[in-house]
Amino acid sequence: MGFIKKMFASSKEKNKDMITKDNIDVVETISNPNIIDADTMGSNIIDKPRIGGARDLLGTDKYLESLIRFIKTAEMPTTIAIQGEWGSGKTSMMNQIKFQICESKDKPSNEYYGVWLNTWQYSLMKTTDEALVSIIHGMTAEILNIINSKHESSARSVTKQVGNVLNVLAKAAAKTAISTTGLDGDGIVDSVSGGNQGETTVLALRDALQNAVNKCLEEDKKAGNNNKGFIFFIDDLDRIDPPVAVEILELIKNIFEVDNCLFILAIDYDVIIKGLEPKFGPLTDKNEREFRSFFDKIIQLPFRMPVANYNIDTFLIKSLQRVNYIGDTENSDEEFKSLITKMAVESVGTNPRALKRLINTLSLIQIMNEIEPGDFGEKRHERLMNFGFVCLQIAYPSIYNMVVAEPNFIKWNEKTANKLRLKPLTEEQVQQLNETEEFDEDWEKTIFRACLNDHYLRSRAFNVSNLLNTIRTLAPNEEGFEEEIDRVLTLSSVTSVSVDNQTQKKPKFAKIRMAGWEPFEESLRLKGYSDNIISIIKTIHDYANETFKEDLQFQFTPNFLTLQSKKSLLKSKTFCWVRFQKSQIKLEGLNKQLDYLPILKNPEEFSSEIKIALDSNFEYLNAGKVEDN
Repeated sequence: MGFIKKMFASSKEKNKDMITKDNIDVVETISNPNIIDADTMGSNIIDKPRIGGARDLLGTDKYLESLIRFIKTAEMPTTIAIQGEWGSGKTSMMNQIKFQICESKDKPSNEYYGVWLNTWQYSLMKTTDEALVSIIHGMTAEILNIINSKHESSARSVTKQVGNVLNVLAKAAAKTAISTTGLDGDGIVDSVSGGNQGETTVLALRDALQNAVNKCLEEDKKAGNNNKGFIFFIDDLDRIDPPVAVEILELIKNIFEVDNCLFILAIDYDVIIKGLEPKFGPLTDKNEREFRSFFDKIIQLPFRMPVANYNIDTFLIKSLQRVNYIGDTENSDEEFKSLITKMAVESVGTNPRALKRLINTLSLIQIMNEIEPGDFGEKRHERLMNFGFVCLQIAYPSIYNMVVAEPNFIKWNEKTANKLRLKPLTEEQVQQLNETEEFDEDWEKTIFRACLNDHYLRSRAFNVSNLLNTIRTLAPNEEGFEEEIDRVLTLSSVTSVSVDNQTQKKPKFAKIRMAGWEPFEESLRLKGYSDNIISIIKTIHDYANETFKEDLQFQFTPNFLTLQSKKSLLKSKTFCWVRFQKSQIKLEGLNKQLDYLPILKNPEEFSSEIKIALDSNFEYLNAGKVEDN
């Protein structure tokens, strides 16, 4: 019994840690039902499953309630598969089920015992056979843990029976591992059932477990408890090698499928297919039935995570608020929130893990903008355009790189396509595209051709076109469109993933600073701006410098001049942008009545308007009337 005692003690210590963590989670849930609603702001959203009892932000509770009702009325043994791609919320769903119906320190009256098994942890640094033996020990130890904590003296004989079987199993597995190398998937089962160990069979272990479970429930009834059985939560099967995942499923079926036990597995059918290829070969129409029959034999109820039906707008907005990317102004702007959701759906989709990555990327960009304010992000359309480009960067990196190389994407044409060596369209394809709203312009056809080069993009071409069209409509006007896009791309470029960073084009206006008026004026002359335009900018500069003195800070950049107030207590320090093109200057302020004041002639004629605009915007900002927009 030395082996089983050590194993049991080790598991008990691990379980103690898990229970402590669960208690912390429960306390956190009670005091703060939704971490995203916390008063304290954070720089990122942790990719952590939704803890038991936490608020539902994605609209999944109706599915949770349905699953719980099914479980409570299901005959056992039964196996349920919670399916979905990686990051779709399978673990979160199992957390909620365990919290709702399984016994815990805070919910002692719940009707089921819950056993959680993370297969990924059990398989780390182990061969396939070592992982399978480890899982057998782990699951068995968890059962014995519960039984001994409830009925140690009265259930001693059945737990001893299980311990004896496991002890022999460990010796058989060790002997097999020493005598052979590279055991196939049946090695562990053979080591348990073969040889002269008459009692040491799969059936013997299953019978011992059944007796232990039955004894536990009998003692519960005597004590007046209504416990119905054990629920096993098998997590992270999609993180391990598919053939090993299939072996684990068979192991569960052969050893642990006993009465009064229900299994909930987090796994996708695609993993099953890959795991069965060594047995059945690649999936074809002829052998599809064999793959499906295996899955049906193991799983009595398949449940697919309803990712397409997730209500992501609440989750998205709350998360963006938490990382300080949006404020109260945007939160009350229904059109803003609608555009955010639309662009997210067209790109990263509704997968929670992908959304968290998007939010964390935006958080870093927001931090950079706060460190060096005045360039970007204080205008509504800039925030939205940046959001769209980050979506493009994460979901469609090859298209994003095309935009970085050629920012004026609405001017993409045949020349662009040839430069990128895109395959020409047939006459039939051109005719079909001309009849669709998403691809009737030349630049949209270039997108379509780029998408044809990639299997994933081919199925998402309409989404790519819709996303870029949304970004296009956000720009104030098409005059200066390229400069606007290039400015917005400046920040998102630092979070881009590229195989060869040397091939990335540096945006033309990427965080270039000039030390004062003289180098700024020189750069304007080198770019060909007229004396009249430079004179008007100088008039604005000099008036602001003389009027606001020590309260003023300038930011000199290649395509605009920003005026910032050191007195402002708001996140936004900029009270005026001076934007200029070859033919005109625009004075953009925070006071909405003075936005986009054109200055076309000479500084003398418009000096009064300039002074009124600057004074008004400076006072408007420092009075605290401007929200972070």
